[in-house]
Amino acid sequence: MSNVHTYLIVCSILVCIHFTNGLSETSDHESVSESTRSFVPDFTNRYFLKDGKPYYYISGILHYTRVLPQYWELRLRQMKAAGLDAVQTYAFWNVHEPRPGVYDFEGNHDIIQFIELAQKVGLLVVLRIGPYICAEWDLGGMPSWLLTHEGINLRSRDTVYMSYVYKWLDVILPKVHPLLYSKGGPILMLQYENEYGFFGADKVYLSDLVEHFHKLIPSEDVPLFSTDHNEYNLLLRGSLTNKILATIDFGIHTNVPTSVDALRRYSYGTPFVNSEFYTGWPDTWGGKHQTRATSAILVTLNEILKANGSVCFYMFSGGTNFGFMNGAEGDATHYLP
Repeated sequence: MSNVHTYLIVCSILVCIHFTNGLSETSDHESVSESTRSFVPDFTNRYFLKDGKPYYYISGILHYTRVLPQYWELRLRQMKAAGLDAVQTYAFWNVHEPRPGVYDFEGNHDIIQFIELAQKVGLLVVLRIGPYICAEWDLGGMPSWLLTHEGINLRSRDTVYMSYVYKWLDVILPKVHPLLYSKGGPILMLQYENEYGFFGADKVYLSDLVEHFHKLIPSEDVPLFSTDHNEYNLLLRGSLTNKILATIDFGIHTNVPTSVDALRRYSYGTPFVNSEFYTGWPDTWGGKHQTRATSAILVTLNEILKANGSVCFYMFSGGTNFGFMNGAEGDATHYLP
């Protein structure tokens, strides 16, 4: 039996244990009437409330841009069969707006169809809007044409940059609003920035993003969240408090209690979520194929579940980088796509 098969089987067993302990109740989410559907973080008890009941979720990442549309439903059904509650994906600004003011939501870029298929197979959705997403994707999902504006300062209050961000949000947010869980759809949460603590510390920039989200989607309709690495200083730089959910990311061989302590130190009552639990890592061209031991994955996963954490496998299904959309690592002298 392959490591992948072993991983999926044991993962499913752990998910069943998670359910049996009353930590997740996804089997009936379709039967709840729209008037009573709700999903909110409980900052007093450090868990989510889904339809008024304590809730923790187990999800996996699948990027619609990295899989051909004819395979979307199959991949999603495989995720459901593995015992997952939800699928997590980014919204890829640069593929949806290849030129300023020109939008593409067709074929491989039909994010709405992808979300609707997730609901069809019984999965919830965690949607990471951006504007910056990383995702090991070209320019972190931001359109390359932004760089034609000399001196533009990305991921900042730069007026040119923010004008394009607002235009993008004005397009994507109304499209996904009807698909929110509170509106009868599958979307539990929306991410407004990603790992910003690695890049900057401008809380006004983050607040401006949240404010624009809330102009288009009322705060009571869906929780917003950010993701940063599992260190207090990065959370301090890259996230907001005041009832805006902060989540963390980390991989195997991580001290889970220490990570939770960093999150609690920053935001005492926030539910514990690992938004990117690294079950693998990207390959670079010509480099060694990246693998992770199933046993190590399961050890850390079990510690997350014991800590009453919600978790997302990054990646659950990796897919393919089409065209020239792959990201890269490197510095001034090395470029590793």
